[in-house]
Amino acid sequence: MNILIIEKSKIISYIIKKTLIAYGYNVSEDNGDFNSENLISRNIFEIVILDTNITGKYSTLDILKKIGNEKKRECKVLGICSTGNWRDKVNFLNNGGDDVLSYPFPMQELIARIQSLLRRPSSYIDSQMYIGNVVLDTRNRSVCVENKDVDLRKKEYELLEYLLRNKNRTVSRCELLDHVWDYRSYTGSNTVDVHIKRIRDKIENKSLIETVHGQGYRVKDRKATKASSALQDEQSQDPPQS
Repeated sequence: MNILIIEKSKIISYIIKKTLIAYGYNVSEDNGDFNSENLISRNIFEIVILDTNITGKYSTLDILKKIGNEKKRECKVLGICSTGNWRDKVNFLNNGGDDVLSYPFPMQELIARIQSLLRRPSSYIDSQMYIGNVVLDTRNRSVCVENKDVDLRKKEYELLEYLLRNKNRTVSRCELLDHVWDYRSYTGSNTVDVHIKRIRDKIENKSLIETVHGQGYRVKDRKATKASSALQDEQSQDPPQS
């Protein structure tokens, strides 16, 4: 497993690199000048960890655009936000990033996010996400249910998008507050629950967003689950190899 770190802070880059190596990953570094551009085009890396606040010859958005322009792009991009605010994170996600972490963070969370990204299919980078009868378009920031537009407010849209980006994974209220509202230090709000109820009411599908009691919320791709079960059943019926 090859991971590229594009980070202007030598300290943050060193800490992340040391952790990833300890977990058995092959790690390369780029100080933000994007000297690794030719390596990106060769699809060497499965994960790119990218500083969300790079400026200079190449900005973070420039790098995201170059990565996104690769026709055979297979890598996932995880942002590290150390000096920006929630607007930088939202901007990062809206321009092709797959996930964002606010620094400092527990290294166990970094590893969990990487593993979550690796479980996502490559087709995930499409601008449209489908789940059941719901279609979310990240370019137009719109949501349709059975070809009918759903009028979601800004935070309702961002919340639904984040859940879809993390489908089949239970997302805690704290994580949602962090990524959608930037309320990292405040966990007593019922904001998430209120917005979840509004989304459920508007899309008229209360089962789309599951409540995982004591843990958070999850959007489950039932088609993927059924397909996986069918495949397992088919494999269990295969005759043993001679």
